[in-house]
Amino acid sequence: MKKKYVLFYSAMLFLAGSFTSCGEDLENFDSKIFSSVEAVSPFFVEEEMVTESRFLKASIAKQLDFDVTFSYAADASLVSEYNVTYSDNAEMLPAQNYEIPEPNAKVAAGKVESNEVEIIFKDLQNLDKSKVFVLPVTIQNANIDVLASKRTTYFVLKEASLVNFSANLKENNIRFNFKNAAPLNGLTELTAEALVKVDAFADGRGANISTVMGVEGHFLIRFGDAAPKDQIQIAAKGENLTSSDWVCKAGKWTHIAVTYSQATNTVQVYIDGKKRSEQVFKSFTGPVNWGKYFEEESGDDTRSFWIGYSYEESRYLDGDICECRIWDRVLTEEEIKSENHFYKVDPASEGLVAYWKFNEGKGDSIKDYSSNGNDGKASKGLVWNAVELPVK
Repeated sequence: MKKKYVLFYSAMLFLAGSFTSCGEDLENFDSKIFSSVEAVSPFFVEEEMVTESRFLKASIAKQLDFDVTFSYAADASLVSEYNVTYSDNAEMLPAQNYEIPEPNAKVAAGKVESNEVEIIFKDLQNLDKSKVFVLPVTIQNANIDVLASKRTTYFVLKEASLVNFSANLKENNIRFNFKNAAPLNGLTELTAEALVKVDAFADGRGANISTVMGVEGHFLIRFGDAAPKDQIQIAAKGENLTSSDWVCKAGKWTHIAVTYSQATNTVQVYIDGKKRSEQVFKSFTGPVNWGKYFEEESGDDTRSFWIGYSYEESRYLDGDICECRIWDRVLTEEEIKSENHFYKVDPASEGLVAYWKFNEGKGDSIKDYSSNGNDGKASKGLVWNAVELPVK
């Protein structure tokens, strides 16, 4: 199993002791400098990665007529503060594993934001995987007061899971403007996969439909409609397939795989790697064209490929999703059940034409890890959730 590390940093820690109280800080907010980095900004480092950088920046509330100067420094004395506040048992990151090449910074006169300062993490592959490390980096030597509650940033380094983030699609969806649609068209064989945790299946909204992925009126993977609300349905042009054993449970991470073969018109569903009843199309003859935009035929600009949307916004997937993949071949049962297949695959795998991991952890763009570069974008601001899959 390929192992990773995950590096988190959390700003805006409210400290006690000799620091000024939060109430006093807020009252005098406009006269102090403070860290302006995101409160939590995780990133992933593969085991073989040697070096990775992150950046810090500070702000003031209003412009001043002189330069505000300060510096950043690691402070090992704050490790205990971190452990108490976050109920952790981290150790100070060893000195050989980080450096701050240029610690000095300033907010220039007439500005409200400082230049960036780089924090370099080194020799990451040599860290003890069984431990959690923390690097407190704090603002020092400022020529104005520092807002105590936003003085320190804690970089936390620890071993990561195979899947560390998922996106919540409640009242949201992912749309695609394919740069390279050809690999997703003319699919005479298809495997589509997704790792989902449905919080609630549709009940009285969108014809009781919860959408996973596909094209409305062509080939769509969804829950509900004429089937029970927690039962998978494959909705094709003029024909829908489902089965009483295509049922998923709410509140549980579930791997879904759907295969289709035009040669036999068969659909096979796997739930957590378990093969369910095979179904056969009687009128739909394929192929599947998920890269095609169907507006010309239908006059409906919603009929393109989506994740979490079909026909109308009420048919969203109320829950989390990650590890979405499209293959131009039928995966075997052995492949689907293989070790860690639910949680990751090699982006260079044979027949993998789209791979959206949903591992960004921030922002609204979803990267396609296949060679085709068909990234997606959320219709609204995404809610990201930190996860640990497989559960240890």
